[in-house]
Amino acid sequence: MRPLPTIARAALATAAIALFAGRTAASEARGPDWLILVTPTAGWLRNTTTFPIPVGRDENDELVFDDYEMTDDGWGGGFTLMGFYKRISLTSVFFGFPEVNRASLLGNISYLSGTIPTGTFVEPYLGLGLAAVATDARFDDFRDVRDDDLGGLVLRGFARMDWIAVENRVVAPFPKAGVKFGLPIQHWYVLPFYSFMYEHVRTRARSGGGRVELWQLDTASDEIVGDAPVDVIDIRAFDKTTVKDYTSHLVGSDFFFDFNYFLQLRAKVYYNVDHDLWTVRLIGSMLFNEHLGISAYFEHTQKITVTNTYFLVGPAFVFTPPGFMDEMLRRRRAAMEAK
Repeated sequence: MRPLPTIARAALATAAIALFAGRTAASEARGPDWLILVTPTAGWLRNTTTFPIPVGRDENDELVFDDYEMTDDGWGGGFTLMGFYKRISLTSVFFGFPEVNRASLLGNISYLSGTIPTGTFVEPYLGLGLAAVATDARFDDFRDVRDDDLGGLVLRGFARMDWIAVENRVVAPFPKAGVKFGLPIQHWYVLPFYSFMYEHVRTRARSGGGRVELWQLDTASDEIVGDAPVDVIDIRAFDKTTVKDYTSHLVGSDFFFDFNYFLQLRAKVYYNVDHDLWTVRLIGSMLFNEHLGISAYFEHTQKITVTNTYFLVGPAFVFTPPGFMDEMLRRRRAAMEAK
């Protein structure tokens, strides 16, 4: 038997990944029972994060906090591990960005899912995921400027702290259910779904203290009035921890498009109906042979306390049991002969 050309073997390997990921009933012919895909990645992240900062004290001499928003970008990486066993798949994505918004960001998103065979082009889909993200930031010589209207008197506040450190921890489990519809084009499918997400957010902000100067503002000219501040508020050292729990209902859809398996594009779009937030995710892949390929990942996600835009790319390594390619070749030839 002549060796199978490299592109053909790559197409078979990519086909196996799609089949293991949960294909339509028309594609019941699978190779071996398991497959593992490992993809180390490197790329870019644009991050917008919101955290509380002190802006003064109330009549009880308690600190008054307000949200502070900051946007920055940086480089980092991670790796993705995907495992398939029959109709069950496990995906785990690890990522780290050492210097974004003067912070280090580490996280993991893991997801277990599967389809229920029905013998038709329609299959029920169930999944359970868990996301965990840790962000640690430190700002030296922190400064902020903001305006406040106090009954017609507009004040401009200038806040300054020698340093402020912020720790943010997010843990979010999310069960998911949907229905997969196989389309009569190549191996395409559409999978509308519903997901419920619970987010546990713990934020700790601490600082050695600072001061806030309040100046009267002429709103017509946007200039400071007078030669001295209306008030000066000393901010003593503080260490404040805030714990919040959020629940969200998500609706969206997964899409799969391919060209003879060799090139693939996976897309996910979903909407958070409780907080008016969107997420768009694209994953493109191409295999050079049965063991090596390349994968690219793009995501724009709006969360309750953070918004991220990612672009990651890296090589894809495929691990299979002995006889994998021979079995895939045998099944493909049998399917072609049956036509």
